[in-house]
Amino acid sequence: MRLLELRLKSGDLKAAHDFYHGVLQMPVLYETAVALAVQAGATILIFEYEAGWQGKYHFAFDVPKNQIAIAAEWIEGKAILAVVPDKVIFKSPDGWNAEMVYFYDTEGNILEFIARHRQPNASDEPFSARSILSISEIGLATLDVPQLEAWLCATLGIRVYDPPGSSTFTPVGDELGLFIVVKEGRGWYPETGIPAGLYPVGVMVAGEADHDYAVPNLPYRIQVRTQ
Repeated sequence: MRLLELRLKSGDLKAAHDFYHGVLQMPVLYETAVALAVQAGATILIFEYEAGWQGKYHFAFDVPKNQIAIAAEWIEGKAILAVVPDKVIFKSPDGWNAEMVYFYDTEGNILEFIARHRQPNASDEPFSARSILSISEIGLATLDVPQLEAWLCATLGIRVYDPPGSSTFTPVGDELGLFIVVKEGRGWYPETGIPAGLYPVGVMVAGEADHDYAVPNLPYRIQVRTQ
C-alpha cells in the first residue's frame, strides 16, 4: 500500500514551510494563505491552515535501509530528537526488521526516519533530502482499535502487519504503507509524553480502482486512486 498523499492540519504554515522546505529541503509544490504542499519523496505532504490548531500528528519517512546512522547524524543538527537517555536509534520489534530515528517538527509533530532492512533500497549516495523515499506511516487514533482495524482491512483489502496487534496498538497495511492504529490517549513512542488524538487526516493511497471513503465516526478520509 503506497501513500500517494497525506493531508494534515497546521496552525502555522510559515513554520511548516520553514521546517519542511528550509530544514528538510523538500520541494514546495504550491503554497497559498491556507495550504502548503511539499514533495516528500514519492508522497505529497499537504498542510491545511486552521487557526489555533494545537494537534500533534505522528508520521514516518522511509530512508534507505543502510543509512539510518547517517540519517540520524543528518537530522540531529536540524531538529530536536525524541530520545530515551542517550539513545537515538531504536530497533523495531523482530517482525518489522527495521531501525528508526524520531524527531519533532516546529509544531511538535512526531516524525520518524525508518530504515526497513527487507526493502531493496540501499544507497551509496551521501544522505540528503533526496534520500527521503516516501511517507510510509501515519498514526490514526481511535476509541476502538479492533473496530478501526477491521474496517480498514475490509474496506481497503489490507491486512494487519506483524499480527496479532492489540487493543491499544495495531499496524495495518504493509512495509510500503502503514496505518498505525492506536488507542486515543496512548502516548506516542518513544516516551514523547504526547497522547494520540482524534485529529483530521486525509490519505490518498494507490489502488486498483478509484474510491473515496469517510471512516465512520472518525475524522479520517481515505482516497484510493489508480495510477
